[in-house]
Amino acid sequence: MNILSYVHLRNIYRSTGVGRVSRELTEHLAGMTGNEVHILADRGDYNRILPKVGQPWPSFRYHLFDHDTSRQQMLWFLLNRPAAEDFWPDAQIVHCTAESYVPVRRARLVVSCHDAQHFEPGAHKMTPWLLQQRFKWKLLFARLARSASMFHMISHFAAERTAHYFPAIATRLRVIPNAASESFFNAPTEVGLRVLSQLELETRPYILVPGGLQHRKNADLILDVWPRLQQLHPELKLVVINHSDPQYVERARLLGESVLLAGFQEELQLVALYSAAQLVWFPTLYDGFGMPVIEAMASGTPVVSSNTTGIPEVAGDAAVLLAPDRASDHLDTLDGLLRSSSAREALSQAGRARAQAFRWQHSATLLNTAFESLL
Repeated sequence: MNILSYVHLRNIYRSTGVGRVSRELTEHLAGMTGNEVHILADRGDYNRILPKVGQPWPSFRYHLFDHDTSRQQMLWFLLNRPAAEDFWPDAQIVHCTAESYVPVRRARLVVSCHDAQHFEPGAHKMTPWLLQQRFKWKLLFARLARSASMFHMISHFAAERTAHYFPAIATRLRVIPNAASESFFNAPTEVGLRVLSQLELETRPYILVPGGLQHRKNADLILDVWPRLQQLHPELKLVVINHSDPQYVERARLLGESVLLAGFQEELQLVALYSAAQLVWFPTLYDGFGMPVIEAMASGTPVVSSNTTGIPEVAGDAAVLLAPDRASDHLDTLDGLLRSSSAREALSQAGRARAQAFRWQHSATLLNTAFESLL
């Protein structure tokens, strides 16, 4: 099967969740017998990113366009050309590894979609940026409704909500879950463990917040609960990784040295940070899947998260799931788990077992079978 994967290469280097999905699916599809995978990408990203990433990316066959990714997307949308077959005439499946549009003539267009967060009340604060995103996505999905053969959804929750907002594509949705990269199932590497020394966490107990401080990740509740929890556990530190919005950064800094904003971390460092944490706390308001939940469970770290959106589907009964607006419940649960090593160990074992069902090889095999059904 000839698969032309449209990949935003800037996202496979120093990948966050969406970037890891694109990277893992592409790599696993390329490793399957009978598949020929080529990459469609931005020439500027290719020149900038390829020297920084390892195999198999330098070995792929590339078909490059000269415009920046955003401009090329706009041109595809307005002109409906060049078609994918102009880049690779033998392409049978054109796979947009994130929400995008590539014109096709004979090939089947498949789009991996993550969720409908931009349309959900309360997921984001109302801003001009949000209105712009809603407008852009309405146009994108109207075009995709006319041309895409299949929409790959990362959870049943994400599929249900996407179908709610875009009913014209409901019959073309196929649910294939995300997964945790293999490194999260393994012990931390020596390279990864250096981050603990760099952040002075080798002997300091901490709770890890992997979603950054943002409205959608429930930063208000986190910053409300943390001072009260830290009074009960003065030795404890709150370690926040990934992007934090400026207004929450300022609030966090007012809480002093008990809060560490560690920013973006590479995958090997993430494994070490997950593994050494007392708990992973992810009280998100809205997530179509919740990559930090499955990554933490694969690492054997107890998880406290939300009982809403896509999280219960991923976590099952292997994490403690709480209402995202009940600060007192989060405080009591975190306090109780910190005081009970046996409760943490039970969650750790349950999480590891649950995570076994979320491996990228399995997800890619399901996606490959779905591709074959279109031909």
